[in-house]
Parts: sequence; C-alpha cells; structure tokens
Amino acid sequence: MTGMAGENWLSRELDRPPTALVTGGSVGLGLALAKELLGHGFTVFICARTQADLDAATAAEPRFHAVRADVAKADDRERVMAWVADQTGGLPLDLLVNNAAIVRAHDYASAFTLKADRAADEIAINLAAPIELARLFLLSRMGGEDTPGAILNVSTPGAFFPLDANPLYCATKSALHMFTLSLRRHLADSPVRVFEVFPPALDTRLADQLDVPSQAANGQEAIDAVAKATIDALLAGTETILPHEQSKALVELFPPLEPKLIDALNKGVSRRAGWDRE
Repeated sequence: MTGMAGENWLSRELDRPPTALVTGGSVGLGLALAKELLGHGFTVFICARTQADLDAATAAEPRFHAVRADVAKADDRERVMAWVADQTGGLPLDLLVNNAAIVRAHDYASAFTLKADRAADEIAINLAAPIELARLFLLSRMGGEDTPGAILNVSTPGAFFPLDANPLYCATKSALHMFTLSLRRHLADSPVRVFEVFPPALDTRLADQLDVPSQAANGQEAIDAVAKATIDALLAGTETILPHEQSKALVELFPPLEPKLIDALNKGVSRRAGWDRE
C-alpha cells in the first residue's frame, strides 16, 4: 500500500486525516479496501454482522474502529452512522464505502426457491442498505462544513447481464447501478462525488452457494490488487472503476449511456411542484 493523506482530491481541503466507513469490512474485499484506506492515511471504521470476523480483523489491524451491525436493518444503519459521528466528534464522514453484500443461488423453477421468501435479505442488504446509508451519509453532512466527500458503491459486472444461478444478485446490483447514475447527477453541484467499482469474481466467501470457476485464480493476491486499484482510482477521481482485466473485458461489452442521451431522456420526466412537501 502506498500514498498518504494530502496527496489526493478528497483530503486536499481537509486539515485532518480523512475518515471512511466500510460496510462488510471484516472479510474479503471489504477488509482489503479498509486496509488500503489505512495505508492512505484514513481513519477507518468497519462494520459487519459477525462479531468473530470483526474480532479477527481488529486483532490483525488494531487501527480499525469496528462495530457489529446488520446493515439490512434500519435501526442498525442509524446506529452505525450515529456511532461514527460519535467517534469523529461530530465531524463529517468523508467516505462511505457500500461494500456489504450477499449472493444466493435461486431457481424459480425449483420448489426450494418457491416455497419461501428467499429474496428479502438479498434485496435488503444489496440494494436497500446502500441507498439508505447514502441518504444518512448525505443527511449527516447537510448544514455542516462544505468539505469534499465521496460515496463508493461496490457493484459487479453482473449488473449488466442476467446470470441464471444468482438472478437476485444481478438484479439488485443492476438497480444499484441505476441509482448510482442518478445519485451522481443529483450531487453534480455538491462537494460529494459518487464512485462505482466493478470487481471480478473473487475467491471470497461471498459466492459460497455458486460454482464460479473464474474466481479460483483470484485469491488473496488478486483481492489485494483489486482493492489497491480501486482506492488508487477513487483518489485519482475516476468515477467508474474497472480494477481488473476481467472487469474491463465484461463491462466494456456494454457501452455506458452517453451523458447527453441521459440529459435528453430526463427532459421527459420532472418533479411536480410541491413533491417535497409532507
């Protein structure tokens, strides 16, 4: 890990070390991202659902500030953001990394999938949680110092195409991608920038219900390299991050929408007067 605070756009205007919250930061890519941020001089907060994983992460890296939380739950999201504010003494959080996610295998022609609601948790963690954490992050900054900030949403190349084995993961990440594009437009005139990263299949615990041959070659060395490439790109100001050759090969099959086209399409829909009154 290289680089220190003060060498990038995010920390340039701060007179203190920048702060970051990484959800799902105790294992896998989340842990690697958290470590990389430490190397760039950030004060790093991590949260996860499993206390044993948090204990192992903080034992290996005592500089982490850790709290157990399930970001699928509204009360836990509120509690985490209040805890971060308490830890920072009320100073704004500078970077929110929406990394926490789960992947489940589904087959809607199977009795196993059909006999119970197996979608709710995946939707809550992969989609509702990052949207609501982004809201809480932005709310916490309203009326405060006009300092730079960032939201990093961790996506997947599968956001651009359907995978039969894990359709809910693809669907939630596709929805998060669209939200990310809109959020970036909403915040275009604010000091908060919105980033999105598309990691390849990595050999973590994320896809333990799936057989993904391509992830076998992407062990800890690849995880660390993806984390480094991601944080380096974020701090360089690259909003769409393709941190691996597999990421580039897949995502580049689906050309991004041109900003001018998005502008034109948005002229057809607007908010009615009074939409923001209770």
